Amino acid sequence: PTAIVQRAIAVDTPKRTQLLRHLIQQNAWTRVLVFVATKFAAEIVADKLRKAGLTAEPFHGELSQGKRSQVLTDFKAERLGVVVATDVAARGLDIAGLPVVVNFDLPRSANDYTHRVGRTGRAGEPGLAVSFVSAATLAHWRLIAKRQGLDLALESIPGFEALETAPPASSHPEAPGNGGVKGLRPSKKDKLRALAAVGKTAVP
Repeated sequence: PTAIVQRAIAVDTPKRTQLLRHLIQQNAWTRVLVFVATKFAAEIVADKLRKAGLTAEPFHGELSQGKRSQVLTDFKAERLGVVVATDVAARGLDIAGLPVVVNFDLPRSANDYTHRVGRTGRAGEPGLAVSFVSAATLAHWRLIAKRQGLDLALESIPGFEALETAPPASSHPEAPGNGGVKGLRPSKKDKLRALAAVGKTAVP
């Protein structure tokens, strides 16, 4: 019943902050909740947006309770335009009439995607959920979309067309399942294969 419009935009990883700024300014979004993977990313992205002239604050588990309360108060009162949050911090967020949610980093699971998207479009209000998809996260996005039953065409924004190519699938076949997009780490199988290869070359 909720009227949440969902969009997926193809973008190269280094251009995500510029694209976010472009979308906020072009669409005159007054309040945006941006999801990132780490507290470090929350600080960096908020800082870049501030330098670009937007009102932005990070929101993560290591901020003091006082600071988090202040950010929320300012956000609700529309004194603050952008909150860049981690999943952990965002669990307690309940903001009525939040128009836009952006997945700057994709969530680790389809379940987390549901929680994030559900922050907008509350109480029958229209909402928009935008996900940034890079070449490296495309396989993970497809998995989320499949589990969510989403059939979204990847959009391309003029001036921000994605040029990166996906890493070879064979190098990390289990990427989506082992805790999200950080699956570029070698799996146990890869490590065993590497050890076996080293063992073979060591034999005279």
